[in-house]
Amino acid sequence: MLTIESYLTAMTLYWVAAIIGLVLMRRLWFSVPLTPLGGAILGLMGGLLLAPAFPGPEVSSMAPALIIVVFNALFGAGLESAVAPALWLLGGAVLGIFAGVAWARRRARRASF
Repeated sequence: MLTIESYLTAMTLYWVAAIIGLVLMRRLWFSVPLTPLGGAILGLMGGLLLAPAFPGPEVSSMAPALIIVVFNALFGAGLESAVAPALWLLGGAVLGIFAGVAWARRRARRASF
């Protein structure tokens, strides 16, 4: 059983690793002035990696939604147990796309001055 400290440590390490991964993807895969499409793709990846969800209705701790969807669909009670976390994952993906496009446009506008 996880204690509160170990749970918070694990979630913090996961978020830090995901953010470092996003920074590395940005530097290695995308052009120097980030286009809106590149921002959307990077935001989508960020939304998929960073969206949290509850594994089940009786669970009080959160976990990464992508992991919950995969594990609930494959090893849980089937697809019906993965629907609620999949909605959280979809919401994170949509928010990530909007944030990525807005970030790319803001950076492009700042670079044009």
